[in-house]
Amino acid sequence: MNLFEDYARRGECQDEVEALKRITRAYISQCGISLGCRTVLYVAGEAWMERLAWMDLPLSEKARKLPLVELMPYITDEYIPEQYDKYDITGMSDEELLAGCREIIREKLFDDRTNEALCWGLLKATEEKKDLSLEVEAMATDGTQLKGILNEQRCAVTSLTMTSPYNGLVASVIELVRDARQFLVDLYEDYNRLRNMENEVLALYPKYQEELRKHKNDSSWKKACVFDDVYGDLIGNTVLLFPRKLFQEWFGLEFYDSLYRVDPTWL
Repeated sequence: MNLFEDYARRGECQDEVEALKRITRAYISQCGISLGCRTVLYVAGEAWMERLAWMDLPLSEKARKLPLVELMPYITDEYIPEQYDKYDITGMSDEELLAGCREIIREKLFDDRTNEALCWGLLKATEEKKDLSLEVEAMATDGTQLKGILNEQRCAVTSLTMTSPYNGLVASVIELVRDARQFLVDLYEDYNRLRNMENEVLALYPKYQEELRKHKNDSSWKKACVFDDVYGDLIGNTVLLFPRKLFQEWFGLEFYDSLYRVDPTWL
């Protein structure tokens, strides 16, 4: 067993919050010093954050919803956003991350407990990822039997595709949703709620047209934001992916297509 593996084996037993605290402090020490070292630490920290997110500790809910950089101030008050948020990380392959970790160990930048947390996190982060594709079944509150496929379930995203009764309907949120069955029920209920809001959707359409005309010559991003600005309160925190497309399909409306950057014919 090499030193990296030995550190990783010992690190697995660490407390999640304490491990994140060690990694955050190490990350702070590298702000303005090493972009590569910060990246290695950050990726390892994300693995610990995911482990924390599956638990029921005081910070678990925040871990399910926030990126690591926004969680760090809750981990330790030593992380001051105004001072450290300006420092970024970079893209690195798994091979580069592991090589960077081994270099950190060789240079003895941190103490053994920090190295243990770092190595376990990086080992988990660079493990071969397998397609999830888990079948999920649930019963809706109205008694309808629901079926779906869970595509992803991690801190960055939870994604599910319904196969019955509405085939191909997709739910996606930027957080870890632990209860896949409830997520399937939420998808079904959001679909039915919005499907029955034709009058409200149509009533807001003239406002959407007016606002989009104001942004006719603006960037694609600004034109895409018009839909959220006009329909955001009506839609609420829906798990439905691309409700705009459903409004087009259900009610025959035309919206700006941000994916292909295509204006509606009336613009």
